[in-house]
Amino acid sequence: MKKQWLVLAATAASLSGCYEVPSTGTQALGSFRVVVQSISAVGSGGGLQDLDVVPSCLKAHNVIRTADVPAKVRGTQDCRFVIPNGQVELLLDITALDKTGKALDFTGPVTFKVVPGDLAEDYSYAWTTINRGRGTGKVRAQNVYGEVRVWAMDEPMELRYTDGGIRFYTDGGMEDPKQFPQEPDSGRSYAAGSSETVYFQEPTLQAIQSPQGYDNRSSPFVGQFVTVGRAPESGAVQYQNCPDRDLDGDGLPDPEAPKPVTLLVTGTDPSGFFVTDITSCPVREDVTSAAQVRVPEPSGFLPGSFNSIFVYNYSFPEGLDPGDLLWTLSGSLQEFTSTTQLTFPSWTVRERVRELPPEQWTKYLVLAPPVELSLRHCGLDNTLAPFVTDTTCGQNRRNMKLESMESGLVKLRRVRFPQVFKNCDFNGDGQVPMFCETTVDSVWTWAGCAFPPPAVDPDAEERQCSIDCTTSGGAYQNLRCSEKSQFSSFGQFVVELAGPGPRDAGLDDTLANRQQNVTVSDTSSKRLSSGYEPGVGVSIWCDVDTHVKLGDGTVTATTADELLPARTRKDVVMENGKSLVAFLASQPVGTSQPRCSVARNTHTRVLLTTKDAVPDLNVDCSEGTGATEAERQCRNLHGASFDIVGHLRQVQAARPRWMVLPRDQDDFCCYPGPGLECPKPIKPCQ
Repeated sequence: MKKQWLVLAATAASLSGCYEVPSTGTQALGSFRVVVQSISAVGSGGGLQDLDVVPSCLKAHNVIRTADVPAKVRGTQDCRFVIPNGQVELLLDITALDKTGKALDFTGPVTFKVVPGDLAEDYSYAWTTINRGRGTGKVRAQNVYGEVRVWAMDEPMELRYTDGGIRFYTDGGMEDPKQFPQEPDSGRSYAAGSSETVYFQEPTLQAIQSPQGYDNRSSPFVGQFVTVGRAPESGAVQYQNCPDRDLDGDGLPDPEAPKPVTLLVTGTDPSGFFVTDITSCPVREDVTSAAQVRVPEPSGFLPGSFNSIFVYNYSFPEGLDPGDLLWTLSGSLQEFTSTTQLTFPSWTVRERVRELPPEQWTKYLVLAPPVELSLRHCGLDNTLAPFVTDTTCGQNRRNMKLESMESGLVKLRRVRFPQVFKNCDFNGDGQVPMFCETTVDSVWTWAGCAFPPPAVDPDAEERQCSIDCTTSGGAYQNLRCSEKSQFSSFGQFVVELAGPGPRDAGLDDTLANRQQNVTVSDTSSKRLSSGYEPGVGVSIWCDVDTHVKLGDGTVTATTADELLPARTRKDVVMENGKSLVAFLASQPVGTSQPRCSVARNTHTRVLLTTKDAVPDLNVDCSEGTGATEAERQCRNLHGASFDIVGHLRQVQAARPRWMVLPRDQDDFCCYPGPGLECPKPIKPCQ
């Protein structure tokens, strides 16, 4: 009986799934040895050039050019490559190895991967063929940073898909067999091997925010997971790598001590927070013809340094306050309405200022003062003649001035709130069509964004209403109008920036050629050399008490004409037969050469939202007769101008495209209109 049970047990064991696995032996493909023989930057025309190293490496070798740095030290931990503004090409030497690490006689296609980084769109740079165990390959990649390795793999090439099909480098829509390896009949082993580390600059907010090329609508690192900064317990603190600048004006670069990456929380909101790297390197403005810069910055540097970002936390960031410092910031990059943001974030706190006495809560915020947003930053030309996009700040997507300040703190100076809210959603579908600049019969104008335009535009009435309201055209000429459905749905409305003219007049003096200046005399009338069309609003300002008269080409000012007190601004709308202005000083001027200036109001607008910062401020109001308190507050609102601080964001689908988000009531102050007060709860500017 016992023997029978043993036989049955043995039989059951044989039927339970036990089997013999044949050995593949040591001659099977185990991995690859990958050696990076060279690395180059790919120029705009496809040619190769030296890939720059960081400034600290140049200083260490006492040279100015990367070519003078020994090739063997480039790309090492002590001499990192810069994060390239485009693609790099790596020349590889690849050896197949068996499972013991010995060279193997292997023939077949090998695919590449670069980590971190993205392979180039051209599939021909994503694979090579190895013959008899050896081969070379060229791989092109972009968005590389930090510690980079190149992998060679015995696996199928990863395809990129778009619109339901394979995305090809060639734009023919058909498969190009030259771009794809032929899959071996024996299948793939999925063996892989990587190169040694090639060191690139560690990511900073500036590096991940700077566009590659001349389009401000996206970061090149979208989809990448990045970490900026380093906590002391994780190694040496991360330092900036800035080139030396001329600090004393002698024309020679002056050495600067390296500065640690310093991440400052500049504001919080219900869904996240804003961070600025306050030690980021200044960025020289690209003024080449390709950049299409309207008016270069006088300093030679952009107004911002691409050093700020919004961190989308999906909820209020408990435990963080404006003024706090962070050691590190990590997350995945994405674009939301063309504003780059960090999602699924994590961070480590360096200092919580609210644990200090209140007088120290802003000790770091004062190191990141808001940049005053000007008409030059908005992209207006420095010419007397207007252009169609003058009314929408930053309409051109090549505008890098505003992009350099995205998510950073900016200041709007002397802006005016809407007088009218017009609902252009006539069919009640909750949408108002977008508009774009275009040419009709060689004349620039606003129209639909479809190209070519449809023969019949079903949205023409709503679109024209939105155009007129937003750009101060048609029935809304010289009125501050904001489209109401945009305000009702998103809380966004337009405010009008100060027009061109002297700063002392509360105007914008960054575009000198936008105003006409006349040296006035007390003995003879002087007038403008160029007139303005009827309906154009202009601002007049004089250094001294001056008699002013509007008229045609023969207009002459006399002592009987209106007296404009010195340094008093007069806003007027030109009429038929009154296109010019004449001036006569009311008192002897001697040799002082006082001036009067006249400038066209550009009606340049940006978006603003106040519902979170100042919920008690009623911006969609009616002045009525002024009998009620609400009507008086509305009159105060419309009559005043405001200084406002807030974070700058891009909203690609909106018009205007750029919006400012104040943090709280303290970001506002007011200049009351004549005989009026500041609207509650806004305080007067000091």
